[in-house]
Amino acid sequence: MSLSAALQIGRSAINASQAAIQVAGNNMANAATPGYHRQVATLTPSLSERIGPNAFAGTGVMLRDIGRVVDTALQSRVRTAVSREAGSQIDRRFLSSIESLQNELSDNDLSSKLSEFLNAFSELANNPDDDAVRSLVLRQAGGIADHVVGLRQEYDRVRTEIDRSLGAGLQKADGLLDQIAAINGEITQTEGGVGKANGLRDRRDALVDELSKLIDVSTIEQPSGAIDVLVGSLPVVLGGVSRGVELRTQSVNGELTVEVRIKADGSTLDVVDGEIGALMRQRSTTVDPAIDALDTFAHELIYQANRVHSQGQGKAGWPSVTGLERVASNIDPLSSAASDLPFDVRNGSFFLHVTNAANGLRQSAQILVDPSSMSLDGLVAAINTAGLSNVTASTTADGRLKIDATAGYTLTFSDDSSGTLAALGVNALFGGQDATDIALNQALLDNPRLLAAGRGHLPGSNASALAMVALEDLQVEPLGGRSLRGFWQSVVSDHAVRTAAAIDAADSATIVRESLSAQEQSVSGVSLDEESVDLLTYQRQFQAAAKFIATIDEVMQTLLNIR
Repeated sequence: MSLSAALQIGRSAINASQAAIQVAGNNMANAATPGYHRQVATLTPSLSERIGPNAFAGTGVMLRDIGRVVDTALQSRVRTAVSREAGSQIDRRFLSSIESLQNELSDNDLSSKLSEFLNAFSELANNPDDDAVRSLVLRQAGGIADHVVGLRQEYDRVRTEIDRSLGAGLQKADGLLDQIAAINGEITQTEGGVGKANGLRDRRDALVDELSKLIDVSTIEQPSGAIDVLVGSLPVVLGGVSRGVELRTQSVNGELTVEVRIKADGSTLDVVDGEIGALMRQRSTTVDPAIDALDTFAHELIYQANRVHSQGQGKAGWPSVTGLERVASNIDPLSSAASDLPFDVRNGSFFLHVTNAANGLRQSAQILVDPSSMSLDGLVAAINTAGLSNVTASTTADGRLKIDATAGYTLTFSDDSSGTLAALGVNALFGGQDATDIALNQALLDNPRLLAAGRGHLPGSNASALAMVALEDLQVEPLGGRSLRGFWQSVVSDHAVRTAAAIDAADSATIVRESLSAQEQSVSGVSLDEESVDLLTYQRQFQAAAKFIATIDEVMQTLLNIR
């Protein structure tokens, strides 16, 4: 081996140690940089050189690679854990929000309002002629109606918040996909199939990590160095091209539904975890069912209360009464879809009474109802041909039943086996169809004497008030055979169980994510102690190489000075 070859060995050692020192220094500089992966300089011996028949001598050292320390399997598990944690936090947030709005077991919850409403009728049953008690009943009836409407509005605000968060989250996710695709292109161009653009790869990993908080994604690295990003089995990034994501909304049966789709071809994405997946889940499995349950409760409260009240009599009769519910078509049968009545009408009858206010004489007529063949116009005709004098029935311009008595006469109702009066809102306590519009009948507020406490036109009767109190335990078929209170308590209990489970799941998801993140940090994170040791090693290598070169230089000078 020549002295010049020996100099090259020293030169290679100096270059390699300088590069390794630079790598260690870069690691130490980025020890606190989020998303940075520790880099390692890999040194390898240069090819040996033959110096004799059976002898080979080394030619120095070479820097084979500067690579990132990444466990791709662990990295994938961490991203899955991040998605689940982000999703579980959303689950906990919105389940807790609904539970807080229900505010059950307080003095201002729906169960308490229902108790106050029924207790007021119990008081009315004890004092059916007391006008002050009538006012109390109307105040409590108005209170429960206002509470239901207010709770429904709060539910709607939660759903609006989810929709707004979905829009913002998908807009952010779409931007991240664009950035990932752009960096894919940079990596492919920079690496060119040789080496690794570590800084660009760290930036891309950080973007994918951020994306995993929003959507549960997986990645596949291509030979070019680019990655494909998939949601489920559908790609949203292919190399340097982002296919984009967006929120699609559409109205189905009057309800607004939302979907996550790929911009490029409109494919629907099944987003399971991450903030966006959890927002979709909470919208469909928590908020929408909560709204439906409240609407169902309000619907049955309106109908059951009106069914009782419409057959009773107050201290005064109606000079004129207009139904609170409209019929979409006057000429189609009451039970048809064209009529669009929110409440069912059955085959049966009701009694209409007209009373002379001057002498108390009363006429009565039974009105037969067959909803499969009788329209609103047919009902009007049946009333007008029932043989009652001083009574005229008609329909309003917006499809409501109106019954007028001649001056000096009043109207009352009883024995409705068909549910027609309750369905049309005649002599009703509540108006509306569900939690969006339930309201106390304004006519009762204007004249509390119309509030029905009795039946059979008996002075001092409390039969209607007692029937209203009986709603406490009445088993309602549309509510699964449960009472109004039982139905609502089951809704609240089921939600409370889900909320408790979501809180536990969120805590568990955080523990799992922290554990996996710690494992990843132990693999890819920078240890200052370890880097300090490496730095000293490479420093000594550099010093040794410099000493080696100085020695060779001294030998060469000695040879040159030989004469």
